[in-house]
Amino acid sequence: MKLALLQTFLWCFYSVVVNVSFLLYRRLTYRLVGKILILMELWKSKVVLVHLLLLVCLLRIYYQSGPLVPLEPQKTLLEMGLPPPADRLVVFLLEGLRVDTFFSDNCSGAAYMRDIIMHQGLIGISMTSVPTLTRSAEVALFAGFNKIPSILSTDRFDTIFNRTLASDKGVVLSISDLSDLRLRLTKRTCLEKLRNSTRLVMLVNLAEVGGASPLDIGYQKKLHNTQRKIRDAYELIESTFNDSKTAYLYTSAHGLTYFGSHGGGSDEERETPFFLWGAGVKHITTNITSDFVINHGASLQLHKLDQIQFAPLMSSIIGLPPPVNNLAILPQGYMKVSREYARKAIHLNALQLLSQAKAIIRRHEQGVFHKWLPKGKDLDLQQIAYYQQQMDHLIDMGWRSKALETSTLAIKVAQKSLKFYYGYYHIPLVVTTVLALLGWQFYLLLKLSRHSMDSQDMRVGYLTWYTIFLASMGLLLGEMVFLQWAPFLTVICLVVPFGVWCVTLAALPQKGDWIFEPLKHLRWIVAPAAVIIAALYCNCPLGLAYVLCVGFYNRRGWVHPSPKFLAWLALVFLLSGFLWSQKGMQVLMTTNYRVVLQTISMLVVIVRPCVLNENHKWKVWIINGGILVVAAIGIFLKEMGKPVPIYLLAANWAYLIYAFASVPYITRTTPQSRLELIRFNLLTLHVLLSDSYVSLFAQGLIIEYQLGLEVHEECVEADEDVEIKVNGILAPSKHLQLCYRFAVSILLYFYVSLFGTGHWMGSFTYLANSARLFLPDSCSRLMPYLVLIHLLIPSIVILASVQALSSFGRQEIRSIFSSLMLICNTVVLFFVLFVPHNAYWPTAHPSVIQALLAQLTVVLLLACDSMVTLFFRGLNKNRPSVSKQEAEEIQSKRAMASCPTIISSNV
Repeated sequence: MKLALLQTFLWCFYSVVVNVSFLLYRRLTYRLVGKILILMELWKSKVVLVHLLLLVCLLRIYYQSGPLVPLEPQKTLLEMGLPPPADRLVVFLLEGLRVDTFFSDNCSGAAYMRDIIMHQGLIGISMTSVPTLTRSAEVALFAGFNKIPSILSTDRFDTIFNRTLASDKGVVLSISDLSDLRLRLTKRTCLEKLRNSTRLVMLVNLAEVGGASPLDIGYQKKLHNTQRKIRDAYELIESTFNDSKTAYLYTSAHGLTYFGSHGGGSDEERETPFFLWGAGVKHITTNITSDFVINHGASLQLHKLDQIQFAPLMSSIIGLPPPVNNLAILPQGYMKVSREYARKAIHLNALQLLSQAKAIIRRHEQGVFHKWLPKGKDLDLQQIAYYQQQMDHLIDMGWRSKALETSTLAIKVAQKSLKFYYGYYHIPLVVTTVLALLGWQFYLLLKLSRHSMDSQDMRVGYLTWYTIFLASMGLLLGEMVFLQWAPFLTVICLVVPFGVWCVTLAALPQKGDWIFEPLKHLRWIVAPAAVIIAALYCNCPLGLAYVLCVGFYNRRGWVHPSPKFLAWLALVFLLSGFLWSQKGMQVLMTTNYRVVLQTISMLVVIVRPCVLNENHKWKVWIINGGILVVAAIGIFLKEMGKPVPIYLLAANWAYLIYAFASVPYITRTTPQSRLELIRFNLLTLHVLLSDSYVSLFAQGLIIEYQLGLEVHEECVEADEDVEIKVNGILAPSKHLQLCYRFAVSILLYFYVSLFGTGHWMGSFTYLANSARLFLPDSCSRLMPYLVLIHLLIPSIVILASVQALSSFGRQEIRSIFSSLMLICNTVVLFFVLFVPHNAYWPTAHPSVIQALLAQLTVVLLLACDSMVTLFFRGLNKNRPSVSKQEAEEIQSKRAMASCPTIISSNV
């Protein structure tokens, strides 16, 4: 009885706690959502949600991988009666070592290893997957597959480290400094543990090499010192263990552009050198790619591998089976082992791939509708069992060569089957993504057309037979795919177009020419989209488009050129020439010019407000000038090879917070004065996040935009026939024209700033020096956020100028973003329809970076506009309220405006 009462009391107490917690959670959630919606209007939240769903669809199309099913690992080679050639594996993993840096000048990238390269081991080139990041490379090297980029790191997959720790007395060491390695090898207790281990894997992650241009003297000095330390570490390991049972791999996580950046899909970033030597590694093989000449005529073999192939290769060298999720084929002929050992290693690779194929086929056949769906023709569960039995039978009978042929065939068939099932929903995903994009495009066209005509027609609404039918079909399809055991994200992606089209059909007007009216927008959409597609692959079209667009905008200035017009024109040609010359940018990233250009950019950012007669309080001058002095000290210490003190890092972080947080609470009440503060603060912050010419280009672009507006205003005032209005109201066609003109202008300056500041040279580039004044060398987790801030600052300033200086841009920002989305979605459609996404399987197609940028452009610009809205909070937006009667009069006047109008945008 007491026990029952106690249980009842505890249950009641638990219920109260849960209910109270839920109420508190709901209240906090509502407050948080409310604050977010205040910062980001409801329509922006809807746009972000749709584009994030489209982003997920795009990732599912490009990254064709299945669920990481937990599988049983294969036996070790020692358990099969074959001792491995190596007991230890040491991986020296650098960041940002280029192929030409390594192989040029008689392997200058491995100067201290040249004598070893001449007499043992293998050298070659490995191909990484995109994005070219360190974490992606670690997964490829030690797990054998290419991981889908994610914000959260789950790490729930098998690796060489797991297999090592699972073996008897296996030890894994992850070291970020070669001095730490020396300490471990000289410390008695640690050394005894390492000597007693049966299997040892050491990862020496040398992240300090990257972060600068390969042309930079500082980079070359760091690489030279690192090479010397690697040689010392090699000799220390050999002398410590003295048994010739250690294998070594020296490679890079990714390549590097000449700007010191990475992350994209260019050849310079994807190709990395490697040197594999030590126990169990051949020096001469038969499967070579080409020859490499070194030391005045001496020839070496040059090999080419995918980065994921190192996982089964390194596993076999130390006697381990491949990781269970490995997708790579073990390269044959690279190990210096017996024929029996090589056959068993290939046998384990075949069994591991067959095990994956068996798991994914079994998962597929557990689906309710698998009998009526297509199946892989190369492999089924019976054939997998046959291959496994046949290989075991041939080995038992002693027919080793036949067993090797069967294992090789099983590997190829298993990999082909995995490709089929991993890309099983590829065509449906492409179709549904295209339908979702078309539905979203049509919705935006309807909204933009109705707003430009100020139409008040009744909408169809959601309670119609075709919206209900579409919603039902979407739910039915989602349920069917879910019952087929498809991944959850795949189910979501297949259902997305039904939801989008339901919203689109509900927005249709009950009467009117709603089918053909949106088609009139194509003339403003196709040309800008084509320029963006071309610019994503080459800088030249963007530079040409930039000159033509801004030149046409101020075309009246050519008739009577003023000094201001000539100064603006010179700046335009200077910036466009900069976009055309990548070689010139590369030269400017060397040490001889970097510091000088950085100093000039600091001077320009403090002189520019004086020249342009901006009015700032003395506190602003002191804070901005003081942080520039702090930055100069930090850069000096960096160039001297010394760490930046923690108090200087803290000062830079404090200014970053101040630059954004001080603007909304400033006492200035006019948009112009607040815009001046935004420009001053954010361009100063941009200097702190920049290197070499980068900030100088951004400041020049902002100055050009400001001068261009002033020149345009002067030309408009000088021309009496420019502003012609019909009853003071814009015609619908003119309204659309202005919306698209603003949209093209925002996109143009976004991409010009992206290219000109070094973030896009053939693909997205990851400027490591953006964090040099904010983070120590050993900390890189916050670096992506600093790179993002650095990338978006010019766009924030441009959008702030639109808000402050243009009444049309301020009042019609939603229509402008609708036009902008229509252009960007057209670019995404190109990458969905015309790119062979599975051509590089199991790696992703390099164009994924271009597609993601096109998809994320809208989200990034919306984030910038939300920040601008916060900056101008509390100011009069010049949006007078309009009564219902006045709205009807405006509507009638717009309908009467049949002739085209020419009107300035009140800039």
